[in-house]
Amino acid sequence: MLLKTKTATLLLTLCAPLALGACGSDAPEPVETEAVDVPVAADAPEGVSLTGAEVRMPAVSGRPGVAYFTIASETPRTIASVSVLGAERSEIHETNMVDGKMTMAVVDTIDLQPGEPLNFQPGGYHVMLFDMDATIAPGSTADVTISFADGDKASIQAPVTGAGGMDHSAMEGMD
Repeated sequence: MLLKTKTATLLLTLCAPLALGACGSDAPEPVETEAVDVPVAADAPEGVSLTGAEVRMPAVSGRPGVAYFTIASETPRTIASVSVLGAERSEIHETNMVDGKMTMAVVDTIDLQPGEPLNFQPGGYHVMLFDMDATIAPGSTADVTISFADGDKASIQAPVTGAGGMDHSAMEGMD
């Protein structure tokens, strides 16, 4: 019991100056900061935002790459297709859990609901990029264009990253 009391006293003695020092008035004055806007599509219909775009290279040359982004609309819209300059073909896919296994299926169209952002991300909707040419390389950017059923389009410059940046945690059980 005496050892516990001595240990507690020692800890209080050592920690008290640290705790009191934190209460001092020498804290730096708050610095005014500017709000930083997340880049949105440079070319988009009014009421459409397109953010967080990224194109990831395939882990194995010759295999498909992938594009991710977040899109939102203030009005109902239907995504008809997504294209990436430098990819010969692109397909919208959705990842689903079927009988305990993750599967991917091609999606023809996606309906956007007003005010509900839709994330294209690992383990959900994403855009598969086939036959990517040499203009798409890590460190560069790629033009991502979303085409809507009414003919409108939204485009954004997406940074291109290597496959090593991919978070595979959402792909467990993938066939």
